Amino acid sequence: MSYVRDTGLGRARQRRHRRSTIVVVLAAVLVVVGLVLAVSYITTRSNGASAATCQTSTQTLPQGSFVLNVYNASSDTGRAKRIALAMDSRGFDVGVVSNDPYGESLSGVGQVRFGPAGAAYAKKYVAQYMPGAQLMQDGRTGTSVDLVLGEQAPNITAVTQSPIAESTTCSSASVVG
Repeated sequence: MSYVRDTGLGRARQRRHRRSTIVVVLAAVLVVVGLVLAVSYITTRSNGASAATCQTSTQTLPQGSFVLNVYNASSDTGRAKRIALAMDSRGFDVGVVSNDPYGESLSGVGQVRFGPAGAAYAKKYVAQYMPGAQLMQDGRTGTSVDLVLGEQAPNITAVTQSPIAESTTCSSASVVG
């Protein structure tokens, strides 16, 4: 009786051949799927589908175009800082935050101080947050406005979303392929 010695090389060759076949089939499937997607993308774009082009631009709000100084003329410590943070959250360009440089103690709502160049800003943008405040024009040059807080000044809370003016412009263009 004789027997055949098997070294296992034949089985290894079969496994290698089977593995190669699987890899080639998977690669062919991926190529076909890629071609189908490419053709469908090209035909959809060339069928007159429009491509919208949008541009977003950020603009400075008017209240950010002048400096707002916030002064405390009340006995409430830290009030100027709290109001300054609230005004900053509303888009104002806050400058100096301190006690009143004139050393006044105001029992009413407060004062809005401004020069001739800042009168429009003070009346239009600042006075609305301080109803009942005295509007006082002084001899300063420039557009800066001082918000002086008295004992009865209202609390202004900070806003959570920034009031940045954004405008979006979209144009629709047909793509011809």
